[in-house]
Amino acid sequence: MFFASLSLSISCNHLSNSAEADYSNVTQIQYDEKAESVITIDKIVDRCSFVRLETDKSNLIGRIDQILICDSLIVVVDQHIAKAIFVFNHEGKFLNRISRLGNGHGEYLLINHVAINDKNEVCILDNIKERLLKFDITGDLVASQDLPFKSAKFEFLGNDYILFDVEKCSPLDSSVEDDVEKSCYLLTDSELNIKYTFGKDPSYKNSSFLRYTEAFLKTDGKIYGRLNLGNTIFEFGTDSVKAIYELSLKDDVLYAPSIEDLSTEGLYTEKRLKQPSFSGCFHVCKDYSCYKMMFPERKLLYTWFFKSNKTGSILTLSTESDDPVLRCFDNPLVRWSDNTLVQDISPTTLLARKDDILSNSMVENPEALFDGLTLEDNPVLFFYTFNPDKVDK
Repeated sequence: MFFASLSLSISCNHLSNSAEADYSNVTQIQYDEKAESVITIDKIVDRCSFVRLETDKSNLIGRIDQILICDSLIVVVDQHIAKAIFVFNHEGKFLNRISRLGNGHGEYLLINHVAINDKNEVCILDNIKERLLKFDITGDLVASQDLPFKSAKFEFLGNDYILFDVEKCSPLDSSVEDDVEKSCYLLTDSELNIKYTFGKDPSYKNSSFLRYTEAFLKTDGKIYGRLNLGNTIFEFGTDSVKAIYELSLKDDVLYAPSIEDLSTEGLYTEKRLKQPSFSGCFHVCKDYSCYKMMFPERKLLYTWFFKSNKTGSILTLSTESDDPVLRCFDNPLVRWSDNTLVQDISPTTLLARKDDILSNSMVENPEALFDGLTLEDNPVLFFYTFNPDKVDK
């Protein structure tokens, strides 16, 4: 295993530091596809509740791309259909929108990504306008910053630093061209001066190298991320990058395609069908972390495995359940509380399973779920609370 530390050098124009990950405390997580210790999701979820998001003509949501938590508020981002950002309270009551689509002052032309800083300010990344727009939670514009580079996603590390995902993106300012071209991530200060770069990987120039899911997530003030098609999860700090988890298969390694695989017709599919792989989706909770596996030979059946943060034990989780709501657990968008993950389910899916949910689901107060629910309503948020003690059994 290679060990390296953060190397620092300063150019005349800006910080140009190349960070290499410290692997000294990485935790190996092995998934055993033949393990008999498989548990169904209904035996490990203690509680399943929901919040219906208020629906009217001013807040119609086509698809939820992000859910962000801000104190007593829920911020919902629809990047592609409504192209809007909505604010609800915890009961689902609609409060306001954040900015709007347009070319005027404080408006955006594209929502690439949204993040909330420690001041509860909502920030929009707009690559068409090449800027970050910052708003208070009521929607008033606080600031606008021009970007020297394009970025796919970003997240705040405290109020003084911002982590950008720049893989497959391009520089807008020649002074940062080398840093962007050689990196997957950039950490900047609040003025967008580069503090360090990370992830020198030429694969980002090949359009076939796509992440399955989000590049990184923020939880408990920490940012965790992974490189494209990589099986290592890193923790990004203000002056270093640490490898936290390294995922593998028992007696084998997870498959990450080479350039030859992707450029040879049929070779990628042939190899992918031989073994499961890490989909890239993961969540770090208080008492457990969970990772999503892909099984292409079973028509992309997904299975999760959970690692106990207390004991280190690993449990395979199957979403094959008699409970129709638990079967919908697929790709949660955010961690809600210590051990709760949130996922949205469409009214179409819920109404199609109405009788089954009313008679055969652990969801709390199912009658209220369907009271007045129509196909035109907004998606419903479901909260899956996992019991870490059952993970250890």
